Formats: sequence, C-alpha cells, structure tokens
Amino acid sequence: MSTSTFPYSTVELDRFRQVQRLAYDIAMEVESRLWDGMTEADACDLVLATQDRHGVRQVFHEPYVWFGGRTLLESGWARHRGSARGPAAARVGPPPPFAATEAKLAEGTPVIIDLGPVADGIPADVGYSCVFGANPLFDDLDRALPRIRAFLLEGVQAGETMLSLYRELDFLLAQRGWRNCHEHYPDRALGHLVFPLDRDPDRPSPLPGYGAAAAEGLLAAGVTALDDGTAYPVWNDTSFSDFKASPGVWAVEPHVGRDGVGVKFEELLVVTEDDAFWLDEQLPHARRWASAGYSFEALRRA
Repeated sequence: MSTSTFPYSTVELDRFRQVQRLAYDIAMEVESRLWDGMTEADACDLVLATQDRHGVRQVFHEPYVWFGGRTLLESGWARHRGSARGPAAARVGPPPPFAATEAKLAEGTPVIIDLGPVADGIPADVGYSCVFGANPLFDDLDRALPRIRAFLLEGVQAGETMLSLYRELDFLLAQRGWRNCHEHYPDRALGHLVFPLDRDPDRPSPLPGYGAAAAEGLLAAGVTALDDGTAYPVWNDTSFSDFKASPGVWAVEPHVGRDGVGVKFEELLVVTEDDAFWLDEQLPHARRWASAGYSFEALRRA
C-alpha cells in the first residue's frame, strides 16, 4: 500500500468504479425509503437489508447512519451508543461510538449514510448526505462541499502534502465559522487508502466496526509506512501524513458542519505518480450540486 508505483490497471479501476456505484445505489435506495419517526437503527437495518439484496457478503466497514445533531459529531456524541449491527458485530466486541442509535427522523432532519461494501474482493467506502424534507442550513453547508472537493483535488494534483492540505482546510473552515467534523473519525481521518481484499479471516477484527481483512490491511500498511518512512495509509493532521498522497485509490471524506447540522461526501480519489482524479464524476451528490447550480471552484482563503 505504500508503493510509489501506481498499482492498478484501467480494468481494475473500473471494478472500483462499479463497486462505488453499487454503494451509492444502496445509499440512494435507503434515502428513498426514509420515513417520519424512523430511527437510526431502523435506517441502518435498511442499509444492511439492501446490501444483502445486492449480494454484499463482505464489508470494508459496517454501515452507519446518523440523524440530526449526530451528523455534526458534537461534543459528547460518543455517549449515545447504539447496538452494533451486521455480521462483524458479533466478532468485534463493543460497538464503536458512531453505531446507530434510537435517534428519530423528523421534517428537516439532516442525514448521513456511510457504507463500505465489498464485491469480489474490491471495496468501496462512501458517505452520502441528504435531508428529510427541507433545511436551509443543510443547503448552505452542502453548497460548500463541491468547493472543498475541488480544493482537495487541486492540492493533491499540485503535489502538496496531506498534512498541509488538512491544515489548510482547517483554516478555510474556521474562516467561515464551520467545524471540522472528520477530526472525530478514527485517526482523525480526512481519508484513507482502499485496496483489494482477501476474504475476511475467521478471527475478530482488530478495529471495531471494520471488516477483519480491511482492518488488518490498514494496520499492515501503516506498519510498512512507518518502517519505510513513506506515506501513512490514513490522511490526517499528524506528522505521519507529511507526505504526498501515495499512488493508489483513496476514500476521501471531508465532513463539515455548524449549528447542529453536519454534511459530508466520501468518494474514491485515484492518485497516480503524476496526477490525481476523482474516479467517477457522475455520482449522486455531484449531479445534485450541478443541478442546483453550485460553484465547483476550489475553496480559497477569504
């Protein structure tokens, strides 16, 4: 995972693209079936059932659904633990703090659906924001996401380090009174590598909520990076990310918010030795932004 040579063929990238589209198809189907009074746990069960109907038998991580203020990951949100759900739940011990709760859906509630299906050993990891009904604050924050997306892409293309991009994004958010919510993810991750997986081994996952093969792959890549002095497989704001993004496929997940509303996108970014590009420009959130006439100009200092 830390190699300096781009590891995938065009055919292999197309397989990543197909699984990413499958993940978004599942998220969109769940969005279409949300109902007033539904709980996060209900919605998470719906994700699991939809994955199962689409033949998903392995995951990069278990699905998560957040409603309302939990989309912001406010201070203390980790106290509201739900029940771990899905096949990994029986193996990994206590559920992570971001597991589904009994929080209920109502008019104007922001929603985040995050899932990581695997198909024939190829993973995707996506995050999709939507709103149940209308919420002007959601719209305001959603309008920022295509500009953040462009900022990150341009920075990677220019060869900036992951650490410098993380810190600059923090500055840009603070200038506008927005919060960095991805700092509450494991390892404060703004993104992470994804890679082909073997079948999950018959042992507990070393990372709660993650599939065993994915967790072991991430940990092994981290050890290799530390030994080699190369880019860490998690994009965060530590010295381990003071490198250019290594060639491969990265799941990038900027998550911002304010005043009880959080929004994010998560999609696959392809990084080669001398370029970077989003794997698929026809994903649902990108189409929504284009239809709404939102700017795709990179976010800059005010």
